[in-house]
Amino acid sequence: MSITDTKSSLKKIISIIDELNGLNSDSVPKLKTQPTIILEQIQRFEEIKANDLKTIESNDDEINSLKNKISQNQRDITILEESNTELTNERKTLIDKIQATQNELDETQAQITMKKEELATRTSRLEELEKRIAELTDVQEKFNNQMAELEAQLQEEYDKKEKFSNLFAMRAAAMKSLIKAGYIQSPQLKVINSLVPQTTLEIKGLVSATGLREDVFRNILAKMVQKNGPIEYDEAAGTVKLIEEVDF
Repeated sequence: MSITDTKSSLKKIISIIDELNGLNSDSVPKLKTQPTIILEQIQRFEEIKANDLKTIESNDDEINSLKNKISQNQRDITILEESNTELTNERKTLIDKIQATQNELDETQAQITMKKEELATRTSRLEELEKRIAELTDVQEKFNNQMAELEAQLQEEYDKKEKFSNLFAMRAAAMKSLIKAGYIQSPQLKVINSLVPQTTLEIKGLVSATGLREDVFRNILAKMVQKNGPIEYDEAAGTVKLIEEVDF
């Protein structure tokens, strides 16, 4: 039964109670009062219900608003999660790039350190070479001075020897002329003149031709061999051969 039906029933009861007003003076007031109280309570209940309905409607609106906000927040959270995922990936990419850049920086720093060490080594080596060059320059200068002095001495000696050579050549030419003219005779010249180039001759025949003693002739040949003269002397066979012609 609805509240409206209940109210109608109570009103009918009150009407009946009014009709019975004179029948029982003790019980009738109680019967009349109780429905009235119930009706008042029902009215208050309706008011409370109406207020509650308003509150429920207000709460429903607020709940719907909250639901909308929650939905929007969920959408926002989804977007933020997607953005966070993207940012996480970008962060990882940036971290990888930073690490790669750091590795390149470390490698570059290592190369710079190595180049500095090489430069220091080369600089030290260059200083040593410059010092050595300075020392060698001094040595070269001293050597040049010594060479200049030596060249001067050698030139002086050469000039003396050239003068002596020219004088000797003149004397040798004069000597050759005298020898060819027969003005100079010696046992050695007689032996040399008796020899024939590229011909092996017997010593006995040569001794007879020159008029020298055989022991003198052989002694001269032995001395010529000792002085690397251009002859082949076979003492046992008693032969001699002039290898090349002697120019006086």
